[in-house]
Amino acid sequence: MALNFRTTGMKKSTKHRIILLVIAFFVSLLFFYIILNRKTSPNVSSMSSPTLPTVSVESFGTKQLLLHGYIAKMDDTEMTDNLIPLDTDRKLTITVNTYGNQIDNASYEIHSADTSRTISTNSLNSSKSSGDTVTFDTELTNLLDPGHKYSLILNLTSGGRKIRYYSQIMIFADSHLKELMKFASDFHDKSLSDDYNSLGKYLEPTADASSGDVSHVTINSTVNDLGMQSFSHKVESEPIISVTDLTDDVASIELRYVLSHDDSCYLAVEKYRIRYGSPRMYLLSFDRTLDIIPKSASFTIKDGALNIGASANTPQMYANESGSVAAFVQAGALYEYNVNQNKVTSVFSFFKDSDDLRCLFTDHDIRILNIDASGSMDFVVYGYMNCGSHEGRSGIDIYHYDSSLNVATEEGFINSSNPVSYLQKNFSELLYRTSGGRFYCLLNHNLIGIDLVTRKTDVILKNLQDGQYCVSEDMRYIAWTKSSQPGSVIKIRDLSSDKVYDITAKSGGRLKALCFIDEDLVYGTVDSSHYTSGLMNSLTIVSFANEKMSTIKTYQKDGLLISKVSRSDNAVELTRVHDDGSKASSDTILDTLTNSDESVNASTATDDNAGTVRTIEFSKLSTDLKAKPAFTTSGLVLSDSTISLEIYK
Repeated sequence: MALNFRTTGMKKSTKHRIILLVIAFFVSLLFFYIILNRKTSPNVSSMSSPTLPTVSVESFGTKQLLLHGYIAKMDDTEMTDNLIPLDTDRKLTITVNTYGNQIDNASYEIHSADTSRTISTNSLNSSKSSGDTVTFDTELTNLLDPGHKYSLILNLTSGGRKIRYYSQIMIFADSHLKELMKFASDFHDKSLSDDYNSLGKYLEPTADASSGDVSHVTINSTVNDLGMQSFSHKVESEPIISVTDLTDDVASIELRYVLSHDDSCYLAVEKYRIRYGSPRMYLLSFDRTLDIIPKSASFTIKDGALNIGASANTPQMYANESGSVAAFVQAGALYEYNVNQNKVTSVFSFFKDSDDLRCLFTDHDIRILNIDASGSMDFVVYGYMNCGSHEGRSGIDIYHYDSSLNVATEEGFINSSNPVSYLQKNFSELLYRTSGGRFYCLLNHNLIGIDLVTRKTDVILKNLQDGQYCVSEDMRYIAWTKSSQPGSVIKIRDLSSDKVYDITAKSGGRLKALCFIDEDLVYGTVDSSHYTSGLMNSLTIVSFANEKMSTIKTYQKDGLLISKVSRSDNAVELTRVHDDGSKASSDTILDTLTNSDESVNASTATDDNAGTVRTIEFSKLSTDLKAKPAFTTSGLVLSDSTISLEIYK
């Protein structure tokens, strides 16, 4: 009998299919892994050099000002930082520093100070060229009245770009401005020469006048500090002179220039107030400040502190919670020092070359918003953009710095038609960025929320008035009432979570949001008998810790009312009156919860060569460490994700 055998198990064809499916699965898995995890290398670059021409003017026989160009139209009524004084002949010489640009057309406009009337428009045709300068001589319209300010706009066309330069002009009749400006110029020259001792007759040194502090010199300083006897220096640029005020025979004059000391450069500003006299001028006040522009060699380590250099200004500083990293702003640039790595990083700076005065124009501010344990941070640059992708614009630039990549990425730009002086008053009170990429700011009395990912913009609160709201020190919370008068409800918004809290007044009472102590709100209660006067019966302090609102203190004194509350350092100062309205003694609520033992502090020290210098002290920095810190410059990313928001109305 024949036997038939049958193979058991899976068919070969089925096995082949399964193997092919498994291979296809792993190939697909590998493919999608590569696609999903592929990181596009950002276009990392450095800050570009300035490209726009600058403009200087000459009147009263003196070269003055250095005007920087705008490629967007600005609000004339706010462009009041510059003043061109004119003699009664109304003659003005305009010099364009081209920096290699071809000037195709030039014209000017003159408006009334409130810009409601156009006084004159005219082309500038007669010009003289010499190297990188083009000079126009013009005689302005005879419609200008002496003693009145007007708005002047100089329009240049270069390479298809229209560039605007803004200033105010004013005719000064019967003035001695030429002699006053010459006195300031001569005083400047002598103070920086070996002949500085001859200026001692103009000084009024006080008994406690310090010696060796050249970073801030006044009329009350010693003649040796005026002449920088202990500070070897070299003047690197001609002074830029400007007249800021003139009344009768008294002029306020400012000089700006660059000088160097060893391997460091400094921005120097001299402010004079001079009264004309014959045969002698009278120096009413004098103030000179130095602000170091740090380079790699500028930073040193000594006695547990990072030495920055001589500067009249205390640097804005922001440290992480552990005190291992601190960011600081110096001379319009942002730096960061890492204790563990003993490294200074130049995070953001317009500075490229001390020979190019366009780089040293500091008509902008930088605000540090936050910094984490690793040193990554968010910051904002606002005001005039000296160079880069927004060169010649005024606005608000939002950045995130990643310390692990050493790259600062631009996240959004908000255009503004106003200069930095206006933005400082109307923008910088509240700036907050959440970890989720949402940015908040108080802009033109409106609370604006911007999603930096979707680019959606919301106006959260409109037309906020003084006395209607207050902001916490870390800018995380804003508290407000319905109007500037005490109201029945105070609302508090936590910007980090968008949670809103309500504090409701008891029957017959009204509430007023006063200030914050760190993140705790101080508000006052006004009863019905004091609605008109606004006098407060009591104060309450509430906390929002762990997203729960709780009362931590109530202040009330029998027979006393509170008329005013002000925040000062670590205290809240109370101005009080008696029930009958008579003045009472003031009182203070101390902030006992804030830790005064900071791990990072701004301070000063004495340097053998530079005199008094600015320092940042770190408790975690060994006092034995004396080595120079390493120095690096961050990369800059300007990508397609950068947004431009026209919301400044």
